[in-house]
Amino acid sequence: MPTSSKIVLFLVLSAGASLGQAANTQLFELHIQSMSTPWPTIGFNNVRLFSNTSGNVTRWSSINTGPTTYNWTVLDSWLADLYTHGITDGVFYTFDQVPPWASSNNTDSACDFASGGNNGGCDLPTDINIDGTGTDQDYINFITAIAQRVNNPAYLNGTAPFTQKHAHIKYWEPWNEVYRNSVVSTHSWGTYSIRASYAQLVRMAEDLRCTITGTGTVLGTSCSATPIDSTALIVSPSDGSTPALSPGSTMVFQNFLYCNGTGANAPIAGSYCTTGSQGSAAVDVINTHFYEAAPENLATDVPTYQAYLSSTDLAKPMWSGEGSWGNDTNVSTDPDMQASWVARYYLVGWSTALVRMYWYAYDSTLYGTLWTSGSGLLAPGTAYGTVHNWIVGSTLTRNCAVVAGTVWTCSLTLASGFNAVAVWDTSQTCSNSSGSEVCTFSAQTISNAWTKYEDLTGTDHTISPLGSVNVGIEPILLKTR
Repeated sequence: MPTSSKIVLFLVLSAGASLGQAANTQLFELHIQSMSTPWPTIGFNNVRLFSNTSGNVTRWSSINTGPTTYNWTVLDSWLADLYTHGITDGVFYTFDQVPPWASSNNTDSACDFASGGNNGGCDLPTDINIDGTGTDQDYINFITAIAQRVNNPAYLNGTAPFTQKHAHIKYWEPWNEVYRNSVVSTHSWGTYSIRASYAQLVRMAEDLRCTITGTGTVLGTSCSATPIDSTALIVSPSDGSTPALSPGSTMVFQNFLYCNGTGANAPIAGSYCTTGSQGSAAVDVINTHFYEAAPENLATDVPTYQAYLSSTDLAKPMWSGEGSWGNDTNVSTDPDMQASWVARYYLVGWSTALVRMYWYAYDSTLYGTLWTSGSGLLAPGTAYGTVHNWIVGSTLTRNCAVVAGTVWTCSLTLASGFNAVAVWDTSQTCSNSSGSEVCTFSAQTISNAWTKYEDLTGTDHTISPLGSVNVGIEPILLKTR
């Protein structure tokens, strides 16, 4: 039964009305795990190539199988498939997993992706020293090979020029989740993404920038490399997910960029935090991973990271390179609860000024699942598409925030020019324990100007009688027509 009304949602909420933050399709990004997955029908802009399923992997180890040996089959297939579906530019690529032949400890089974005997992926080659010196040639050689491959205007294998048939990689990340790192953090993780000092992490970002764009500095010396792609942008190595879920993550985030952490964020002994603000200078995009216990936590977690940024870096776009509820066991199995989670995540993320949010993952069977081969598009996948339609082309006129008790609202001007308000109540629930779906609601008093609302399936409903609407955990969009 709905509870009694407690708030009034007026036609125009004046607080923050000058915010004027418009969203384009770039906010909606996906991780797609398998090329065999039917092309998603929900609205999204682009993809990140990183942690794909077996047979679909594009990591360093999977491509660079020997010192001078490369297997481009999977990468080429991904880029060709994306191009076929209209994504011609803006692909996001992450370097990760040192090949066994290059690893400084190829018996290390505590590295990511070590199952199957591919150990040592978190142990850097011996040609980059812990203080950041050395040639870093194995890493540079792979950067050069992959960047030249995807920017090749020449004919390959008798076909059309590569760049005329394959999506272009524009964004490059030097490494994934560098906070899971035994050299810069004392926290014990189940597996490690990398074992590297701050000096090594910054050196890798500098080498990535110099090799591909021909700009920046390396160890204080101006880059002299011939650009491979002067339009490319370098994304900071990902951190996160959140201070609560990832202990020490803000410490690594701050010190990679500036090496100026104090107190709990002070660099630990032996982490070689000697680089000052060289990390900041090496990157064009600020990036972390926002996996959340509740999507509303973005409202405080994103500002937590933003508070560490200099004015220079605050002016750069900020991304969530991965994010969702994480493991599917972290959320209710109820489809309406999951649909609610996705919609709230993107609404609040948009409100915090995140520019891109890469959902992890569209077709995973374990994390943030939106689609399965057995059931097709699930309710949270439909909600992703609906909230995409709410946000893209609209302008945020009032940040998502609590307006009374547990009721959240975000005010926006739709692409059509009409006002709208997204509203939900975090105290409400949905469940199917009795064999039929049951959701709870609170009755909220609203202006008579709101004549209809749209639910997360994209269906419009007439508000009758005017002046009141039932609000649940699933956001609805109040509209004037």
